[in-house]
Amino acid sequence: MKRVLALVALLPSIAIAQVELETEMFEVVEVQQDNGISKVEWIAPDNIVPGDKVGYRIRFENTGSEAADNIVLNNPVPDNTVYVDGSARGANTNIVFSVNGGDSFAKPEQLFIEKNGQQIQAQAKDYTNVRWTLTTALPSGESGSVQYVVQVK
Repeated sequence: MKRVLALVALLPSIAIAQVELETEMFEVVEVQQDNGISKVEWIAPDNIVPGDKVGYRIRFENTGSEAADNIVLNNPVPDNTVYVDGSARGANTNIVFSVNGGDSFAKPEQLFIEKNGQQIQAQAKDYTNVRWTLTTALPSGESGSVQYVVQVK
């Protein structure tokens, strides 16, 4: 687990909000239940091999004394993995993607890549980054999380 401290300045006041981030990694597995229905579970990673799915959960908490506004979380799709289409989640967030290493972001229908000299619609496998923008301020003492899943090549 990785803990990161981010400072978000609230202008024009002098108040400072502190937002702490923690990234957790899980192995995403399908488990057969007694009733025959399968269920997806996020478990502690054991031995990740090509074809396995890995989930990332980014927890955030406002440890400052003021509300934190304009919070943006940006995570890369790790090397040797591909983003699993539709897996990004986050309550009260706008989710966008990048296909150019995070230089620019857009909704999936607005993303294009060049292939054989032509611009074509980007697919989930082309995504290089996932970005969540919180749509509301995060009050002091409050927390939340966002998540996404990748598949190992």
